[in-house]
Amino acid sequence: MDDMIKYFDENSIKYDNWYESHRKEYGDQVEFIGGRLPSGMGVEIGVGTGRFASKLGIKVGVDVSEKMLSIASKRGIFPIMASADHLPFISGYFDFSIFIVTICFLDDPVSSLREARRVSRTVISVLIEAGTEYSMKLQREKKGFYAFARFYTEDEVVGMYEKAGMKVLKSEFSDLYSDGMRYRLRYIEGS
Repeated sequence: MDDMIKYFDENSIKYDNWYESHRKEYGDQVEFIGGRLPSGMGVEIGVGTGRFASKLGIKVGVDVSEKMLSIASKRGIFPIMASADHLPFISGYFDFSIFIVTICFLDDPVSSLREARRVSRTVISVLIEAGTEYSMKLQREKKGFYAFARFYTEDEVVGMYEKAGMKVLKSEFSDLYSDGMRYRLRYIEGS
């Protein structure tokens, strides 16, 4: 985990710039997520540089990378430096919590989902689903940010929700493209 945090801190600008050079992918992702997001006050867990939270109207973001949170704060996100499995909020504070391509970077996704459920009524995970040409390439190459990732199938994440004591209420996907390769962006919502 420490190596991952160090890598994200050292490469926060590179991470943020990816979205500038991949505007269509970013726009497609924001549109897909935004069309499903519940109303109310939310928190993005694994907010990174705040790219998604700022576009989706989410005002609070949690991350383990100080450098990423610094960029997120410039986008109007209230930054909280904390781990996904130890959130510094009172129980039931948020209407929803959301992990946007974060589950793949967590050491203990089930504990993190359980903790997200503690602080919110609804827990959403958006993931790059395992098994597509793009995710298999990223998994095979194991370089850059995705050197620290483990991609999951829909069934695996549904199983995590169940272990965390939740029931999946919604699971939808969109097949999108990045660098000419298809990937599946999966939206899972549970309570």
